[in-house]
Formats: sequence, C-alpha cells, structure tokens
Amino acid sequence: MNQSESLYQIMYLSSATTELNGDALMKLLEGSRERNARKGITGLMLFADGSILHIIEGKETVIKELFEKIQSDSRHRGLQVLWSKTIPKRDFPDYKMGFRRTDQSELVDNIPGFSAIIENRQIPESMLKSLSKQVAIFIKSFAKSTRFED
Repeated sequence: MNQSESLYQIMYLSSATTELNGDALMKLLEGSRERNARKGITGLMLFADGSILHIIEGKETVIKELFEKIQSDSRHRGLQVLWSKTIPKRDFPDYKMGFRRTDQSELVDNIPGFSAIIENRQIPESMLKSLSKQVAIFIKSFAKSTRFED
C-alpha cells in the first residue's frame, strides 16, 4: 500500500435483510475489528430499527476494495451512498468499527465499541470534538430519526 495515498471516506445507508441480535452483532464486530485493524480501516456503524448508517475510512484503494465487498453482502439491501470522498483527516481515528445499538442497553456498559448515541439521541461531547461538521450532522440526524420505544 502506498504510504502517500490519500485518506478516503465512504458513508452509506442501508437496511438489514434479517434481524441482527446481540450475538450476530458481536460476531460481526469482532470480525470487522480484526480485519479492519490489519488494513488501517476505521469508522463507525450505527444500527437501529433495521437501518444502518456506516462510515468507513482509510487509504483510498483499501476503502474502495472493502466497499465492493459491502455492496455484494447479502446482509443488507437498499444501499444508498451518501458520499464517497477524499478527506484531510480521519473522523474516527480511534475506532475499529464500533456499533451503536438501541435495544441492547446491557451491551453499552459491558462491550467496547457499543454506545448509547441513538438511545440518548446525542453524540458524546468527546466524540463530537473530533468529527467533521458533515459527519456530525448525519450522525445526529440518524440518531434523532430512529424509532426508540421507552
């Protein structure tokens, strides 16, 4: 991989084709973290009510290769790219693909990578400071638009 290659980011929306329970999410999280760490890929996945907002970032050729695989993944449908662009810096330099899940509140405190962004309808201040304005707007919109039953 060319060390001088540009950083690249893709953000997309899709819908899960099947219900993703806690076990399925954990399996996906563990596999993604391991593979992505080796390839220098970071990002964020928000999952709520069957809807997925996914942001991936890293070296351009690596991200484009990963996205080709994502497009053919049968676990989701209706994929809509919100943007695909070169970026000056990572929005998620410390994330190795974290999930944000609404109905698994017991996971939030016990499993690294889970958070209550959607449940709380806001981004933690510590995360918000490092995000580009455009990414923050999309994450806030996604979190506020999901159905969450108390």
